[in-house]
Amino acid sequence: MYGKRFTSLAAALFLAFLFLSGQVDAQVYVPPVSAAACAECGGVGAHKPSCPHYRSSQEDSDSKSSSNKPVTRSSNRGDEPYSDSNFFGLIDGKPLTNKEYWTILMDICPYCGASNNKSHKSDCTIGYAFNKWHEYSNSGMDKDAIRMRDNIVALKLASSRGKATLASMRNPSGSRPSASASSSQKPAGSASSSTSLKDYTPAPEKKKPSVGNPIMPCPLMTQAPLFSGINEHSIVYDKLQSIEGEHPWGTVDMNHFRRSQKGGWGVFADYDIERYTNTPKGVVVLGKRQQDGYILWMTLMFDKDSGKYFAYEAESEDEDRSGKKVALKDIRFESEGEVIVREYSEGYKRVTDVFGKSIASGYNIKVLPLKVDGHRIIAHGPDPQVKGSLASHTFIYDDKGKQIAHGEVLEYYGDAVIARDKKGTKATIYNWNGQSIHFDMGGWQSDTMKDIRCYKSDRGPFYIIKIQEGRYAVFSRGFRQVGGTYSSENEAHEAWKRL
Repeated sequence: MYGKRFTSLAAALFLAFLFLSGQVDAQVYVPPVSAAACAECGGVGAHKPSCPHYRSSQEDSDSKSSSNKPVTRSSNRGDEPYSDSNFFGLIDGKPLTNKEYWTILMDICPYCGASNNKSHKSDCTIGYAFNKWHEYSNSGMDKDAIRMRDNIVALKLASSRGKATLASMRNPSGSRPSASASSSQKPAGSASSSTSLKDYTPAPEKKKPSVGNPIMPCPLMTQAPLFSGINEHSIVYDKLQSIEGEHPWGTVDMNHFRRSQKGGWGVFADYDIERYTNTPKGVVVLGKRQQDGYILWMTLMFDKDSGKYFAYEAESEDEDRSGKKVALKDIRFESEGEVIVREYSEGYKRVTDVFGKSIASGYNIKVLPLKVDGHRIIAHGPDPQVKGSLASHTFIYDDKGKQIAHGEVLEYYGDAVIARDKKGTKATIYNWNGQSIHFDMGGWQSDTMKDIRCYKSDRGPFYIIKIQEGRYAVFSRGFRQVGGTYSSENEAHEAWKRL
């Protein structure tokens, strides 16, 4: 009576889940085995510059090519100061060398105990930074890769193990200056110091920093699936179905439907594709396949006065911001049926909520697998039709169309979004409501800082903000400031440890 029908969503859902979890390889053909690829950077035949093995392989190459030549500075560059960035400066009065940098980078993780950088625990800060390093490196984002790699070394240097490792490399014998040598360095006329325990006075302990009140709300972001076979229904029939009568989602107002037909709106009375959700009064999508393979689409909107659905004009095309016509390819539900995506030719999209309210439209738009206070998050990346200083920015919105943050590079955390420029010289921290932290910059308030970094600890995540040179601030979860401002990042870390 109703004809055969099948639901394609279950299969699509399963494949989407596997794809998102990295368990599906869409490539069926397996090529013959070729040269081995590096497990760290994926390089074949040669390591990428950001790979931890790159320097050792280069040094081996230099050593082989210069085995009969005099030793030069370039062949001993492991002891040269680290120069990929100027992040570290002097440590205990000396520059960090390349050898010290890479030894500490690849040393045992002081946070989770991972013996190599592939076995970090899922909640390890250094493990997260290591994955980001490789992600940026494989994407050709060399500056971001170096910045993330520097973060790993800085975190390790801040630990007792990192400090001990650096100390043992700089003083392997563990020797100390002799008493005579020490006394010879004293200024003339200075009193001799006592080595008796009775004369020992411990250094005064630094005060525990105060923790301020929250300066803005702190809604939390959670991961959420993009599809759901429970709330979304996508059915394809082998025979045309009538729009008239009772349906699982409701009833069409046939009087309004006939008026639409007479008005020449092009609506159709039967369909073979049906998509809807369990959300009461939500949009219904109907499709009718044509002989040439094209699908004619129509959305039904609930009318609260009649309690029925109105059928509007059949959809086939739209116009982008420049007035260029784009053909409609698909209308589908995403985010467990809470968002509707219209996909057009050439990558143009329109995104609405389940009741048809517009959220965003343009090129390079996608729904993220994130949720905040029950609302979905939509990202609008760099769009060729957006001009000016914001052309390279990504904007994120909730499913009510409220803008949350924007920037050239966005980093998502449980309680905040950090927006950066591509050069890594400017950063802003937002909460998931779209509010940002401002500081006094000498007579004016600004939310644009030199740098912002997120760290994890046994007391939860915290942020160190570089307001400007020589001025740092620390914020705990809830956007509560820890103490005042500090003269260096190391001092800011020490303040957090004293909590």
